[in-house]
Amino acid sequence: MKTTLNGVMLRRLFKCSTIIPLVAGALLASSAMADTLRVISDQDLKTVDPMVTTATSTLLHASLIYDKLFELDEKGTPQPSLADKSESSDDKKTYTITLRNNLKFSDGTPITTDDVIQSLRRWMSRDQIGQMLAARLNEMIKVDDLTFRIELKQPFDVPAALAEIAGNPPFIMPKRVASIPATETLTDGTGSGPYTFDLANWQPGQRRVYVKNPYYVPRSDAPSGRAGKKEAVFDEIDLTNVPDPNTATAAMLTDQYDIWLQPPMDNGLTFRSNPKFVVENGIWYSNNVRPNVLNPPFDNVKAREALTYLVDQKDLLPLEAGDPTMWRECYAILACGSQHGDESAYKGHRGKPDYDKAKQLLTEAGYDGKPIVILDPTDYAPYHSRMLYLAQELRKAGAQVELQSMDWATLTSRRASKDPVAKGGWNLMASGMDAPNASSPITHLMLASNCGEAWFGWPCDKEIEKLRAAFVSATSEAEKKAITSDLQKRASEYLPFVLTGESSQPVVRRAEIEGFDAGASVFYFWNVRRASK
Repeated sequence: MKTTLNGVMLRRLFKCSTIIPLVAGALLASSAMADTLRVISDQDLKTVDPMVTTATSTLLHASLIYDKLFELDEKGTPQPSLADKSESSDDKKTYTITLRNNLKFSDGTPITTDDVIQSLRRWMSRDQIGQMLAARLNEMIKVDDLTFRIELKQPFDVPAALAEIAGNPPFIMPKRVASIPATETLTDGTGSGPYTFDLANWQPGQRRVYVKNPYYVPRSDAPSGRAGKKEAVFDEIDLTNVPDPNTATAAMLTDQYDIWLQPPMDNGLTFRSNPKFVVENGIWYSNNVRPNVLNPPFDNVKAREALTYLVDQKDLLPLEAGDPTMWRECYAILACGSQHGDESAYKGHRGKPDYDKAKQLLTEAGYDGKPIVILDPTDYAPYHSRMLYLAQELRKAGAQVELQSMDWATLTSRRASKDPVAKGGWNLMASGMDAPNASSPITHLMLASNCGEAWFGWPCDKEIEKLRAAFVSATSEAEKKAITSDLQKRASEYLPFVLTGESSQPVVRRAEIEGFDAGASVFYFWNVRRASK
């Protein structure tokens, strides 16, 4: 595991009037400049196309340079963003959407319905919710440059789908960019959002500097969640990945950064004692271990069941999240405490490990003693701890384990491999879904079990998909409740993932920074300002 400063050493850092200068290259200009917000990112960026990956670092990047037709407000209700208005037929089979006037991309060209329709087609080819919409779509019709119509075979909540931030969100790109197959690398960074990014001159591993988009026109509505006015208050957003937490701690203390996203627990919580900083809980996550059902032994449900006999949430969560205010046990497939979360529907093992039972199930699954390949992101402490724990538990059950270490950005590329283990494939990885999106059968990406089109791990179960489709068509809350209960029961039997509890991570910001939403499922930096300015 990574070496971090302990609590005593950190407290000494806070009391020191001077600090040893940081290594060459780590120093940045003072964050006192009002026009630049400097942020320590928890993850590096390697993939810029939000249609290629669901990595949080990519979604954060895309949220800065692209906008969507709709965004979710603080109550989770879709509100127009690039859209000016939306009208639907009584049967919810026809939606007419009109864009705001005078919208432009970051290159100064107008945003038209041609751009929107092509962007939505690209989204529907990749995203799970987009694919559900595509299955119900008759056609999208251009009315004029500002208005288009979506005609459906079956009712569907189109604004909610177009407001999603999980998965591969429906960001609006120029038609020429949206026409590029999602299998090809984007080289054109022209966007529709409040900031711009020089994609042509950027390389993975570099600092990311986002510059205010001079052509972006924010809405006049009051901000609410991700919806409403998106004001680019800072001229620049400087995002830097600082892998070493000790260096990052020192940089925060010497005023080089304004915000530290999801620091390691020990480092982050120590800032609570310093009045110059505010430490907040980030978003709660519904955590899991994700088996790859394409590769043995986890192509057999008994091997997936064996994992449930190895994970004790009470043992794992303190290792992963530490502070008791940052974790809680949860055995609901849909997030605990959510409208449809139901722990009673879970039919799997809970509590203390049973190594003999796990070994028996692995044997029944045909496990042949070959190494089980676990993807281990060493630069992301919660997932790193989870994978070390799981490797230890599997070994106690007699399994051979190959723990493959890598950074998170590399893992987000590696997990896309459907190859056999012998050819570079994998068996297990850590994952999680933010609680708001994990609360719905539609937005919980890891619950989808539509085989080759499913999220990494590619679970394949007709019953889960039948219940998810039924939820989309349900019209009453009682009907939805019954469906989600059956769905969670079935998921606990099929096991597209193994639950490991819920947790949060601290987010640290300077006390003078206002308007930042530490609990956002994907961080954003519009409407953020410095109180002293």
